[in-house]
Amino acid sequence: MPATIQLRVEPALNDKIKAQAARENISANKLLINAINQYLEAEKEREWREGFEAMGRDPDTNNVDFMLPAAREVVFGE
Repeated sequence: MPATIQLRVEPALNDKIKAQAARENISANKLLINAINQYLEAEKEREWREGFEAMGRDPDTNNVDFMLPAAREVVFGE
């Protein structure tokens, strides 16, 4: 059985959540789960980028965006 989390949100935010969920034809619960998953994936991406960029000294020549998908595939099999 899935774990539960209780959130307390302002009424205006609650209305926005419900309205967006209705537009996407999903439950508010699913909308929030999707949003949290997207945030966590973006956070993982930021951590990867910071780690690669820390390996170099010159930020102008240290753009690793093109390497992230290949590195993620090798390490995580994604």
